[in-house]
Parts: sequence; structure tokens; C-alpha cells
Amino acid sequence: MSNENEIVAQDGDDVIADVLNGVEGAIQNKNILELPVRIVVSVGGAQVTVKDLIDLKPETVIDLEAQIDDPVEIFIGERLIARGALVEATGNENGIGVRLVEICGIGG
Repeated sequence: MSNENEIVAQDGDDVIADVLNGVEGAIQNKNILELPVRIVVSVGGAQVTVKDLIDLKPETVIDLEAQIDDPVEIFIGERLIARGALVEATGNENGIGVRLVEICGIGG
């Protein structure tokens, strides 16, 4: 018999997915809002051969399948949540940041 106050263990990604998907009751525990979340910014990808991988050395340039002005994709785990443009960071000297241009994976 299940108690309605019983806490069911969930993987961190599942909890975040529930919050992003607007699952009813997912944000009831305000501590979830303080949970650190790692985002990954993907600039682009490339398809190379195994021979190319073996031949990699410093100074090798890997041509990506993206154009320099294409938006970058922002992920939490495997979930695409936004797209953005690379910019000079405001709080990190000589660093880079991402200016969001499209939110695409938050909420229902």
C-alpha cells in the first residue's frame, strides 16, 4: 500500500525532466529549484573515419557540419532545451557565453 507522502527515488535527470515537462507536482518541493544542473553547449558535429581518428595530432582541424553563424544547441542530459549564439562572456574575462535565441524544451 502506497502512502501519498512517500518519496519515490528518481534519477536526477528524471526529476529535471519532470520539472521541464511541467509534470503536476514536480516543483512542490522547492529544494528541487536549488538543484545544480549541468548544461552542455554543442557547437556542432562531424563524421570522420577511424583512420582520421588514428591520425589526429595537435594542430589538426576537424571541420564541423555547422556554419560559423549557426545557432549552438543547449542540452540538459540528452534533452535539447534551447538554442543560442556564442558571445563574449560578461563575467569571465576572455571567456565565452551563450546568448539564448530560442527556448525549445522547457514546459509542456
